[in-house]
Amino acid sequence: MASNYIKFYTFFDILSKYSNDKNMLSMKKILLMMEERTGDKIDRRTIYEYIKNLKELGYDISDYSENKKGYFLKPLVVSSNKTANKFADYKKQTKTDITIEFDNDLKDELISEFKESIDLLRETNTTFFAVVHMVYDKSLIGWILSFGSKAKVMDPPELKYAIKEEISKLSETYS
Repeated sequence: MASNYIKFYTFFDILSKYSNDKNMLSMKKILLMMEERTGDKIDRRTIYEYIKNLKELGYDISDYSENKKGYFLKPLVVSSNKTANKFADYKKQTKTDITIEFDNDLKDELISEFKESIDLLRETNTTFFAVVHMVYDKSLIGWILSFGSKAKVMDPPELKYAIKEEISKLSETYS
């Protein structure tokens, strides 16, 4: 089962790569593409939530109620919305090599999702070690924590420290 972060990013990726004003995607097509790429059946309400989230980030999405044909991501207009600009520039940012030990049950999901951004180092009976090439920002900590105890950062040390700090804050919040 893919994490919610992966599903959200997959939806964004599908809209940005396969939709435009001449190629609108039906809900049925979006759900099929999501299932093919994540291996999970997605409820249409989840897609509506993803659309709402992208709109809050500053993206303009044409939907069925607007065009009576389907969904597409309109070209991004540069705005003062810093979150939207940061998300749009994500692929341009410098990526960091992060070594993570994952439980083996995550292997297929991660390899299929991050084909070109992951290098397997070695595997044991229960875990595998991989180098993931990702942008090191605050969202990275959330992504890693979304795996719970099934992922352990090995390197870089500053990321391990940042995760420990976040876990400490969470522990205080829920004590």
